Amino acid sequence: MASTELPGIFIGATSGTAGTSGLVPAPPAGDQNFVLSGAGTWIAGGGSSFTSMNVQTFTSSGTYTPTSGMLYCKIEVVGGGGAGGGSVTTPGATATSAGGGGGAGEYAWGLFTAAQIGASQTVTIGTNGTGATGTTGGSGGTTSVGTLITANGGAGGTATGQAATPEQSPGGAGGSGGTGGNGRTPGAPGTYGWAAYISSTFTNVAGVGGSGLYGGGGLNTGTATTNAGTAAGGHGAGGSGSLTIGSGASQAGGNGSSGIVIITEFI
Repeated sequence: MASTELPGIFIGATSGTAGTSGLVPAPPAGDQNFVLSGAGTWIAGGGSSFTSMNVQTFTSSGTYTPTSGMLYCKIEVVGGGGAGGGSVTTPGATATSAGGGGGAGEYAWGLFTAAQIGASQTVTIGTNGTGATGTTGGSGGTTSVGTLITANGGAGGTATGQAATPEQSPGGAGGSGGTGGNGRTPGAPGTYGWAAYISSTFTNVAGVGGSGLYGGGGLNTGTATTNAGTAAGGHGAGGSGSLTIGSGASQAGGNGSSGIVIITEFI
């Protein structure tokens, strides 16, 4: 790298060209770890530095075997998404039922050294919640990499009864409570399903599934007809609820989407 100075913010200099000019000198050439000293000079930081990166992605369960020379890695895990609630059979022309959306899976990440990973780690992908007719949707499964890090799945959405008056059907909670790693965030919950017959008009809507970093929740399919729920896309998202109106048959909620593991290796 050239030895010309680079514009920048210099902190703590007491002497030297960098301190007097307000410029940060370019670091020496080479692939060592260099640290800028308080005097405005670069010193070798020592230790190993990575020279390349590699990404391994798991959408089904398996075994993570580190790439040769891996120094450390960032692991991201997302739990499976819950299914939407299944609407029930309605007994009359003014009755309606709507399911809530399924919750998204939890997201977590962590940095791990080669020593922590060892020769390999078992990868378990959280299954997607499965929709069912006339009942609460299935919950998503837990995603994990060995015992190092886990992310829990989202809960399934519920379903209203045979409503002739306004009723709400809660969406499933987002996944939470996993273990390990450096950071995590709960999955987004599914939205309420709303079932009502007001002033001779159906004003109902099925719940939308919770979305996540790597997947979109299933959308409702309309408000004026009997519909099954829609499945989530990507990974770790919730399915939508289903809708039944006016003497219609029960419908299945939409399936959630399965979890995912993304491992970024620094080599």
